[in-house]
Amino acid sequence: MFSWNENVAISLIHLLRDPELIIYFMSLLKPMRREFVEEEAREWHESLRVSKEDRWKSVSELSKARKFSLMNSSVPITCKLPFDGGMWRNSCALLKSILYFRYGFLKFSQGEISYSKKIHTVNLILGDTPTSQNFRNQWDIVCIREALMDFILFEDTDHAYQGYPELEDEEKPFIFVEKTRIDGEDKPIMNIIN
Repeated sequence: MFSWNENVAISLIHLLRDPELIIYFMSLLKPMRREFVEEEAREWHESLRVSKEDRWKSVSELSKARKFSLMNSSVPITCKLPFDGGMWRNSCALLKSILYFRYGFLKFSQGEISYSKKIHTVNLILGDTPTSQNFRNQWDIVCIREALMDFILFEDTDHAYQGYPELEDEEKPFIFVEKTRIDGEDKPIMNIIN
């Protein structure tokens, strides 16, 4: 791959056929190009120093002009707009939380429960409120995700227990939710069963 100087010199040699003329023109062209490139780079770097107020003003103007795709580059082009970065992050978190609803991963002491209770349970698992922390008991979100990934691994791949469902059920991790009386109230508490 040739540099800009080499490309220009090779292009000019075919037209002018005189190396001395090419050297002369290159001495004129190099400073002009350098000035152009530096000015372009300066504009780009200065654009990174836009204040928060100017950025929000620009976003507001783009919104009024209905140019939503220019507002936030973290939102994919296939997404229905208007859709901001916060909504996109929430959407990604929601899609990841769907994995927790895999059949057999959430088990309850009272047997099968409604989807609304399962949704509430997953929100407690992923939440960062004191209620969520009490619900998770001593388990942190990393351990819970690891149990989920192990569960998915058992479900989706061939493994040592294939053909022995009783051994597979003993080894497959899941979340068990039971009611426990705390301070005179029945509160749900989860455990990871391995």
